[in-house]
Amino acid sequence: MDRPPPAKRPRLSMACNTCRQRKVKCDAEYPKCRNCRVRNQDCITTDPQRPGCPGFREWLEVPEKEKIQIEPPRRDHSASVNGYVDAQEDAAADAAPAPEQHSRSMMAEEEGAESSPVRQPFETSVNTEQGTNRTKVLGGSSSQCLAKSLDVYFKAVRMEPVSGFFRHGMRRAEELDIPLALMLPELPEAERRKEYVSVYRSRIEPLYPLFDLNTLSASIGHLAAVENLSSISRDDVPLLVSAYLLMSIAVDERAQYPTGEGERYLHAAASLLAHIIVVPYLPTVQALLLFTIAYRGRNQEGLAWQALGIAIRIAYTLGLHRPQKQPTNDLHARIWAICCSLEKVMQLASGWPTLIPDDLMANPDSLCPAYRFLQWHLGLASYQGSISRHLYSYRSTSRAVAEESTNNTIRQILLDTARLDNSLQSWANKIPSNQRPGSDLLTSSSDFHILAFLSIEYHGSMIALHRAALIAPRSKIEQEVNRHCPDEAFVHRLSHGESICANSARAIARLSIELQDHGADSALIPAGTTGLACIALAIWLMKHPSSRLRETDLALLKGCLVYCSTRFKQCGFDRRYIEGLGVIYEQVRGRLEGFTAAAAGAGEGAPISRVEHRNHVDDKSDTTRYVSGHLPTPSTSSYGPATPTRNGQAPRHTQANGITPTLAQKTPSGSSLPITRLQVNEQQNGNGFVSTLHADSQPHSTHDFSIDASISTNTANAFLDIPGPHPGDTSGGLDEAFPFDGFNVEELWNWMLYFDSPPRTDIL
Repeated sequence: MDRPPPAKRPRLSMACNTCRQRKVKCDAEYPKCRNCRVRNQDCITTDPQRPGCPGFREWLEVPEKEKIQIEPPRRDHSASVNGYVDAQEDAAADAAPAPEQHSRSMMAEEEGAESSPVRQPFETSVNTEQGTNRTKVLGGSSSQCLAKSLDVYFKAVRMEPVSGFFRHGMRRAEELDIPLALMLPELPEAERRKEYVSVYRSRIEPLYPLFDLNTLSASIGHLAAVENLSSISRDDVPLLVSAYLLMSIAVDERAQYPTGEGERYLHAAASLLAHIIVVPYLPTVQALLLFTIAYRGRNQEGLAWQALGIAIRIAYTLGLHRPQKQPTNDLHARIWAICCSLEKVMQLASGWPTLIPDDLMANPDSLCPAYRFLQWHLGLASYQGSISRHLYSYRSTSRAVAEESTNNTIRQILLDTARLDNSLQSWANKIPSNQRPGSDLLTSSSDFHILAFLSIEYHGSMIALHRAALIAPRSKIEQEVNRHCPDEAFVHRLSHGESICANSARAIARLSIELQDHGADSALIPAGTTGLACIALAIWLMKHPSSRLRETDLALLKGCLVYCSTRFKQCGFDRRYIEGLGVIYEQVRGRLEGFTAAAAGAGEGAPISRVEHRNHVDDKSDTTRYVSGHLPTPSTSSYGPATPTRNGQAPRHTQANGITPTLAQKTPSGSSLPITRLQVNEQQNGNGFVSTLHADSQPHSTHDFSIDASISTNTANAFLDIPGPHPGDTSGGLDEAFPFDGFNVEELWNWMLYFDSPPRTDIL
C-alpha cells in the first residue's frame, strides 16, 4: 500500500549573500543573520539562480490541518497573482517556501531598484481575505505596521507574531451590511429630537461646527411632519440624511457606546448615499462629513475614509478651499477646516495618500476664536500632515551611491524629526496649561472628551514621529545622533525618542482609562490611536523587562487593551481580532514573568522554573550568552521554543486546573464601564474552569483590574523557559538587543516604512 510522502519540515528559504560567499552556515534570522550582526555588515539575500532579483527568508510554521481542509490551495488565479498567492498557499500545504515565487512577486518594482537590507519578512501591512476580492494595504505609519516590529521581538523569544490578527478586523472597518431595499424610518417625536439635538450641540458641535444648528433643527422639524418621506424632493434628501446621522451620533453619544437605534438611523442614511452624491452641493458635503464622524465613532475607519474623500472632492468643486477675501459667512471656512482636520489625522493613522496638499490646508487663523477646539485640531492636523510627508519622503539610497550621500540622508532625517518634534511642542504650548496635552486636564466635564481627543492625537503623533527610535536599541540611536548632529541643541530629545514614545503611550493609556472612569467616552475618539499606544508600550516592555516601572507599565498596557477590546467588541468586530489584543498582553506578561523568575533564580542559585532546564541554567558556558542582556535568538539560545504552537494558534498560559485566561473574553456590549469594573470570575464548564471577564456595576471581591485568576505554585508556565540576565549584568534591560542592533537611521526608516506589496489583481 502506497503511503503519502511525508510533509516537508519547516525551513528557511536561503542563506544571505555574505554567508554564501564566506561558505559559512547562515541562521537566516531577521532582520540580520547572526554573522552579519556580529560583523556589522549588510545582510542581503538574493536568489543565485536569478541574479538581481531580491530573495526572501520567511518565518514558516507547521500549518493547522483544519486550515488546510477549509482553505485548499486555489490554482485558478491569474498569472500575475500566482507569484504572490501561490507562495502563501504552498506554505500552508507543504510548509516549504518557493524562493522563485517570492522573487517573481517583486519583479514589478522599479527596474534597477535595490532591495532594502531590512525587508519585511511577512505581510503585515496587507490584509487579504482568501477566496474573495477583499484586499487592503495600509501604510507604514499605521499601527499594524508598527506591530510587525513587535512581532520581531516576540519571535526573538520564541513567541507567536500578532500582526496577523489585524486582518480579522478588516471587514468590519471597511464594510457596512445594509439591505438592498431603501429604509426610511420615521424621525423621533419632538421631545426626543430636542434631546438629541441638545446632546449633539454640547458634545459634537464644539469640535466640528458643521451647521447652524437652529436652522438645522427647524428643518428637521419640517421633515418630521412629512407623512411619507419617500415623497420629499431630491434637493431635500441631503437634509434627511443629515437628520438621520445627527440622530445616530447623538443616540450613541448619549449612551457612550454604539446602540441599535443609532445603527438603524445610520443604515437608513447609508441607504440614501447614492441619492446625495448625485446632488453634489454644500448640504451633501455636510452630510458626508457627518458620515465620517459617525463611522469613526464606530471604529469603521475605512468607511469614514471613503466618505471623507467624496466630501473633499465635492468641496473642491464648490471652491471651499479658496480663502475668502471678504468673508460674510464663516460656514464655508469651518467646513473646509473640518475636511482638512479629519483628512490629516486619518492619513497619519492609516498611511494612505492625502487629497489635500499643504498649500491648500486651511489656516487656523481663518476661524473665529469661538471655535478654539477646531482651531487647535486644525493646527495639530497641519503638523500631522507634515509628519506623514516626513515619514514617506525619503527613498532608500542605492549602495552604489557614495557614503556621503547616505550620511546626508540620515542627517536630514534627524534634522526633520527634530524640527517636527519642536513644532508639536510649540503647538501644545499655545494651549492653556490646564487643557494642554501632556498635562493633567483640569477642565469642565463637558469639554473633557474633546481635550482628551486632542491629547490622544498629540501623543499618537509623537509616537509616529519617533517610532524608529522606539524599535531600535537606544545606544544605536544615540550613536547616530552624536555622529550626524553632534552640536545641535536637540540632541537630547532625539537621543531619547524611545522614552518619548513610551511616555506618550503611557499618557494615552491613562487618558483611555480616565475616559471610562469619568463616564466621558465619546464617538469623537476612535480606538485606533489607543491601539497604537498598546503596541508601543508592548515594544517598550519587551525591550526593558528589568525596568522598575514594568509592573506599572504592564497595568497600563492591560487597562489600555481592555479599553480597546471593549470598544471593538461594542462595535461588532470579529472575535479573532479582539483575541489578538489579548495575545499581546499575555505574551508580554509571560516575557516579564520569565525574566523576573530567571533573574531571581540566578540571584539565589535556584532553578528557573522547569526541571529540564536546570542543566542549562547551571552551565556557565551557556549562561554567559545572556550577560549582555541580549534577547535569546535561535542563533544564541539552546532552549526550545517557549510556547510550541501550530501556525495560527494563539499561545496561552496553560495551568494544571485547565484555566486558559484571555483578555478577549466577552464583555457586555450594552454599556461602557470603567476599566476597574471589569471583573474576573471562574466559571465551571465540562472541562474544568475558565477565567472570564464580565462587567458589573458594583465592586466585587474578585480580582479588580486583572485578566486572569492568580497562578498557582504548580503552574506550568511555558514562557518561563527563557532565562534572562542576572540583574547585575545589565543596566538597561534588553536595550541592546536583537533584532535591530547595527542598523543606521536610514535602514530603520526602510524597515519601518516597508509597505509596498507585490503586484495584485482584484481577484484573490
